[in-house]
Amino acid sequence: MTDHMTTERLTLRAPRTEDAAAIASMVGDLEVSRWLTRVPHPYALQDAQEFISRVAVGGGNTFAICVGTQVVGCIGTEVQLGYWLGKNHWGRGYASEAAHAMVQRHFAQGHAELQSGYFVENAASRHVLEKLGFVRTSQEQSRSPATGDCHVLQRMVLTQDMWKAQA
Repeated sequence: MTDHMTTERLTLRAPRTEDAAAIASMVGDLEVSRWLTRVPHPYALQDAQEFISRVAVGGGNTFAICVGTQVVGCIGTEVQLGYWLGKNHWGRGYASEAAHAMVQRHFAQGHAELQSGYFVENAASRHVLEKLGFVRTSQEQSRSPATGDCHVLQRMVLTQDMWKAQA
C-alpha cells in the first residue's frame, strides 16, 4: 500500500517531525482534544513528537491530513477509525473526505470490518460516520482524558459488505 493518498482537496501522508508544532497546537486546543478518547490535555510539543515517533514504527495506517502543504488534522485505522481536525478547519468536509479515503484503503487491504465511535455529544463526528455507512453497535461510559469528564461513547461498525453495497 502507498504511504500517501490524495483526494479531491486533500493529501494524506505520514506525519513528519516538522509537523509536531502544528499538531501540538491543534490538539492542544481543548475544543479538539475533549472529543478524543486517547489524548491528554494539555497536549505539548513532546506529546506530538512521541505520537509521530509511534506512527513511524506502527503499521502505516495513520496519516496527516493536509490541505496543500498545511497539516489540518490526522486520521488513522491502526486500531479503529479515528480522526481529528484543527478547530479552524471544522465544517469544510475535510473529515468526511479523509475518512472516505481511509475506509477505502482499509477494505482494499482485505479487512472484513472497521470499527469506530464518538462521544454522543459530538454530532459532527456522528454525521461523518453515518455518512460513511457505519451503524451503531453498543454504548459504554468512557472518560475523556483531556477533561476527565465521563461521556457516553457510541461504538459503530462498518463491514466490507456494507461498504460495497453503497458504492
